[in-house]
Amino acid sequence: MNQQHPPKTTLILHNVPDKCLLGIDLQFFTSTLDFNGIKVIPAGVHVLHWSPPTPSAATSGILPARRIRRLPDDEQEEAAVADQTPADDDGVPLNSKFAPGETVMSNMNLRMAKFFEAKEGRVIQMAWKDEVEEFVESDQDLSGRDLIDLYSHLLPYPDSTPPYSDLTSLLTPELLSTFLPLSYVESNVPISSITASSADSILLNQAIAKASSTSSSSSSSKRASSTDEDRESFRFLAFDLKRQRTWPEGATGRQITAAALDRSWFLNDLISRERDGNYNAIVAELQLCFLLLVLLANYAAAEQWKRLLDLLCSSQSALYTHASLYLSLLATLEAQFQCVPEVYFTDLLGAQFVRRQLRALRKSIADPDSYPPPSLPSSTRSTLLTHLSQISSTLSDKFALDIESSHTRASARKRRQKESTLAALSGGYSSASFANGFESVHHYGSDSEDYDDDGEGEDAMGKIGAEYDSDDVDEERGEFAPVVVEL
Repeated sequence: MNQQHPPKTTLILHNVPDKCLLGIDLQFFTSTLDFNGIKVIPAGVHVLHWSPPTPSAATSGILPARRIRRLPDDEQEEAAVADQTPADDDGVPLNSKFAPGETVMSNMNLRMAKFFEAKEGRVIQMAWKDEVEEFVESDQDLSGRDLIDLYSHLLPYPDSTPPYSDLTSLLTPELLSTFLPLSYVESNVPISSITASSADSILLNQAIAKASSTSSSSSSSKRASSTDEDRESFRFLAFDLKRQRTWPEGATGRQITAAALDRSWFLNDLISRERDGNYNAIVAELQLCFLLLVLLANYAAAEQWKRLLDLLCSSQSALYTHASLYLSLLATLEAQFQCVPEVYFTDLLGAQFVRRQLRALRKSIADPDSYPPPSLPSSTRSTLLTHLSQISSTLSDKFALDIESSHTRASARKRRQKESTLAALSGGYSSASFANGFESVHHYGSDSEDYDDDGEGEDAMGKIGAEYDSDDVDEERGEFAPVVVEL
């Protein structure tokens, strides 16, 4: 090691308390009193996150990472627990290694975090402050010899799959300063599991005030004044696709109908006004929201992630005019789905919500006649479909979620039921069989296998078994819901 400049970035943590559930990026571990920090951190944006220490992890709601790892069945869970690294009396893993596997934080935990930028040769020092139970910047003097002696006791930065850099490819310090609360940017106050979003406050105030259509389109996502509440809130893009006008002022009936089906105008207008035309910023915000979700279990971030995905997947024309944006989006989603814990994917992101959005996006990509002109170059279309195929494989293998088929299963079941009914009518079944067959047809559409957990049918617009795909139904409702007009 160079005496003056250690390789990559070194994070030195002073006065780390015992049994503090710490983490860097996607890795969690439990500290001991001799833990001093992490070395060889690669360049880029990283996050240090922690929960306040506790005398007993077993009674505090802070669960060791391995103890809360989600496994497919009890036998595998018992095997995993039996294979833990050495632990203390409370079952908390010692800090000799980073805890692998999916880590799902207890709802009783308040987790906090700070971001930092890693650069070649940079040494960052933080110290634990008991009064506020957080890490604060430290300027403790470290001589060359002290740093060399300490360096050998630091933990090396852990590798992860997928690489952490795939999750933060567009997230820069400049964009972080745009998204994070003013209290963080100006006063270095850490963010936490309960940090709210100013976007939610703005949307709520608009709904209460019932702003005019003019003001809702021109200033709906403008930042509110810097009140104390706003200073402590994330500064995400503020929009609501179900309540805001998503078409130009003065639009004709034809334009309103088109904007209801394709939100590209609204996407372009939003990014132009709020992000100075930087389209990468919206995917970077999606990346940040995902990190806040999996590391802090932050609900506001999960909701914003869903809003952003909904907007991007319903902006068909933007797919053709900003293909690079969607290449970045799909690459990001591919990495995110590889590492998101199942409970977060199911309960916070919503498995069927994700399925609907990806199927809508796939339809726009796969059908060259969906939204001409212009058309996607064949090479770009092929790359996008390859990403979607890889995402589909991940979702199928990890969550048993199928985004490839449309209504194949339901159609096959309906065909079998129809055949059974016809056979019964022709005398091929007893009266009891016929009654059962009729009952199954009568209740077709309410079968739990055919309906998503949010009540929407896999192959129907309602419980009447209509021959339509629910994913194609526009969901825009409310005061500004468009009326489809005859042209």
